[in-house]
Amino acid sequence: MGAALFGPASSLPTDTTAMTTPVNISRHLHCPICKNLLTDPVSTACGHTFCNGCLDKHINMSEQQCPLCQEPVATKPSVNKAIEALLREFLQTQLPNMDLFCGERDAIPCDVCDEHLTFKAVKSCLICLMSFCDEHLKPHQSMVRFKGHKLVSPVEKLDQRACNTHGRPLELFCRRDELCICALCVKMGGDVIPVETERERRQAVHLKNIEVMERMIDQREHKLEDLKESAEKYQALLEKEQQEIQEVFAALMEVLRKTVEGLLAPLEDGRRCLEKERDEKTQQIQKDILKYKYNIESLNRTKNEEDDILFIQCHPAVPTEFTDDWTLSIDTELSFGTMRNAKAKLMDEVATHLDKLCTVEIRRIHSFAVNVTLDAETAHPHLQVSEDGKEVRDTGASNIIPGGPQQFDLVGGVLGKPRITSGRAFWVVEVRKKVGWELGVVRDGANRKGKVSYKPSEGYWAIVLCGQTMYGAFEDPPIMLELPSKPQKLGVFVDCEEALISFYDMDARSHIYTFTQCSFNGAIRPYFNPHPNKDGTNSSPLVICPVNQTDVSV
Repeated sequence: MGAALFGPASSLPTDTTAMTTPVNISRHLHCPICKNLLTDPVSTACGHTFCNGCLDKHINMSEQQCPLCQEPVATKPSVNKAIEALLREFLQTQLPNMDLFCGERDAIPCDVCDEHLTFKAVKSCLICLMSFCDEHLKPHQSMVRFKGHKLVSPVEKLDQRACNTHGRPLELFCRRDELCICALCVKMGGDVIPVETERERRQAVHLKNIEVMERMIDQREHKLEDLKESAEKYQALLEKEQQEIQEVFAALMEVLRKTVEGLLAPLEDGRRCLEKERDEKTQQIQKDILKYKYNIESLNRTKNEEDDILFIQCHPAVPTEFTDDWTLSIDTELSFGTMRNAKAKLMDEVATHLDKLCTVEIRRIHSFAVNVTLDAETAHPHLQVSEDGKEVRDTGASNIIPGGPQQFDLVGGVLGKPRITSGRAFWVVEVRKKVGWELGVVRDGANRKGKVSYKPSEGYWAIVLCGQTMYGAFEDPPIMLELPSKPQKLGVFVDCEEALISFYDMDARSHIYTFTQCSFNGAIRPYFNPHPNKDGTNSSPLVICPVNQTDVSV
């Protein structure tokens, strides 16, 4: 480092009470060639001092003479120990606190300090557009003309705070152009204000934005709580459904196990009886074989007997043929009545246990409840639809009334809203006091005039009650349904993706019937038919239950 790095001693923030060397000694410690502090100082015969390396380069590149006075340099000078010691002492006494130098990462340098030894800035002036260390900041703190300058913490890239056109500080704000400008950029008609004024305005906007974002944070924190509660709720529901399904199939496995044991027990008894009978008859036959072999041996011994009398007396009698039934038999009665009875009992118990899964079904389909209302424009003229579109009854009229283009004219039906084109939908209808009705789903373009053909191929998927006790499903051909009790509320569930329509007894929480592989081919609509009320016994209406009244607690 050269003396230029330090400059005049008055510019260095040092403790002068600790100094023992005159301040102007530094000018004698420069190398005349490199202008820096001497390194390995050597003195020539003429009395001039240089850096050892600088003098060597000079001599090699020019004549062997002093760079200052051109006196010949006959021999290579040796290091001047006195000046070297003086230089070492000077450095020890003149170097300031190294923490003040700008050598740290991201530190902002003082713009006034010498380029070879720069101190860290402690303040930046937004008017001068310069950064200052402690020493060079003093004029701003003492001189009157700097009193209006705005000092802030050190700022990087101060050039960005100057006008690119005029080089002056950006101290005004043009609202029209939404730009910071200098005083020379002001144009006629421009809405120009001090940057401090715009700062205050934007500060208010920032505060408002902070309030908005804090409110959004609060909302999202509440949403997180709701999400957590919802997740816990559905987790509990899933665990409950899992347990219910496991219990149902555990019961089914127990029924199957007992059925298998019941069917196998007689077979096991038959196997043991068969083995016993086989062993007994095997032993008897083996005894007979041994007896006959012994007789054969006796005959072989006496067949050459010369004494006729002895031969005759020793001849054994020939055994008779088998007289007993030596075949084996098993009891085959199990293959008939026993197995058929076991099968019937098993199927009854399996159906009973599987019906328990309907509770899980109803709980799930209820989440797809929709607000269904009746479309009075499609109702048969004899039907009376309530103002709220939730009830329909037959008026009992017998005269023929022509209907409109959208109405049923022979079948006493009415369609519901909304149209269902995708997804899933569920609604509940009260049929409590009815002795006849039809409920289901109709393709939007299905025939409503004349004699309607109730079958899926014609766009009708419905179940029916007629004659007070007979239930059926309009399949092709229709099928009878056996219900253990009379439903009071019927649930209708449509799944367009799986192409099915299911019906449920909501009070009994049981499944009634499901149409599968339905070809909707477009929009479908709820269908209602309260059936005629000729003798007054079927005057009660079909009532669509409000969505909030169809909740099922399971």
